[in-house]
Amino acid sequence: MAQKTTIVTLRLSPREARRVSAVQELTRLDKATLLRDFIEDGLRRRVLDSYREGQITVQRAADILDISLREFLSLLEKNRLVINWDSAVIRDYMTKQYGE
Repeated sequence: MAQKTTIVTLRLSPREARRVSAVQELTRLDKATLLRDFIEDGLRRRVLDSYREGQITVQRAADILDISLREFLSLLEKNRLVINWDSAVIRDYMTKQYGE
């Protein structure tokens, strides 16, 4: 079964449209794919910033990005960010991985 999508309308200034077109020419991606990539990159950056600032936990960040905790930990490592473990997150992770 095909994944259900949501349509979002976006208004760009002429400057923004030129910049998107320039990147589109470089990447040879269609505009919809390129804009989805921009959104994904922006979401990832903002979640990482929120995590770095202590606004959200590791688990909450993974949940927002809809990725596993392991994937988020890899993302932290890739971005050279310190892992701020709290005991509840460690306990939940260990229980999910290894049981009670």
